[in-house]
Amino acid sequence: MDINFLGYNENVVTFKVNGTINEGDFVKMYSSDTVAACSDGDAFIGVAVNVRDGFAAVQTAGYIEASASAAVDVGYNTLALSSGVIAESESGREYLVIHSDSSTVGFIL
Repeated sequence: MDINFLGYNENVVTFKVNGTINEGDFVKMYSSDTVAACSDGDAFIGVAVNVRDGFAAVQTAGYIEASASAAVDVGYNTLALSSGVIAESESGREYLVIHSDSSTVGFIL
């Protein structure tokens, strides 16, 4: 039997988009009601689950699995975007990491 955390406490909020965001991109607040794609070192608010007509549906809570630069410690850990993947970072935000291996990290937003 496999364990699966997908769907746990998911919340999705619709925002306006500044610039270009694709489904699966981690996003940050840009201005009032508006998100933008994250750059390296940015603390993110969530991941775009749908993008259409200048708006993005962003998952802001729940379980996320993402590509990682390396394994990170489980438990509360500070994460940010680094070269397009998740990594430990002093400039990020603290999240509850519940799964980690050399290429994937699973955490609660």
